[in-house]
Amino acid sequence: MTLQSRRAPLPGAVPIAAAIVLVLAAALGAGSPPQAAFPAEIAKAEQAMNELQQALLAKLTAAMASGGPAAAVGVCRTDARAIADAVAKKHGIELGRTSHRVRNPANAPRAWARMIVDGGSGAAASAEKVRTVDLGERIGVLRPIGTAETCTRCHGAEDEVRRNIGATLAAAYPEDRATGFAPGDLRGWMWAEVPKVGKQGSGSWR
Repeated sequence: MTLQSRRAPLPGAVPIAAAIVLVLAAALGAGSPPQAAFPAEIAKAEQAMNELQQALLAKLTAAMASGGPAAAVGVCRTDARAIADAVAKKHGIELGRTSHRVRNPANAPRAWARMIVDGGSGAAASAEKVRTVDLGERIGVLRPIGTAETCTRCHGAEDEVRRNIGATLAAAYPEDRATGFAPGDLRGWMWAEVPKVGKQGSGSWR
């Protein structure tokens, strides 16, 4: 597998068109590495990631307003996977979230992503980049997820999170490891597997 990277958008920022990304990256200097070779596939991944992010944010915001962090945990447990699956199906890709410290073991990194995900442990989100991995007939795409202040209600200092929603987490995620994050930390990644142009339908859905 071959790895490539480019600068990630800031958390919550509107995605930049692939052509503009190439122009801006080129301006960083002649010593910059070659740019991503799969702009169409990466653009598709980022469009789906943005849709997933927006849908989850809307659900979580409503849950926090009505029931606080415990209600937000419920959304992640019951709705997040269904939302990701719906967006993935719409775009004909695979899509999800992962981390070096997952709350749900089902979100553990895929084999192609594990080295990158584990290597980001302890990093600031702003220091990370969108990563791409050539998987043969597919392109794997990873985009960093930053920790916002609001995220610390469920993912912040472990003793505080346990004190506030420990019983809820124990019931929903007995193997939870997704605490101890501070604002600005790299909390995890959105990932996608996108068929290469001309290869749609050739990969297996896992």
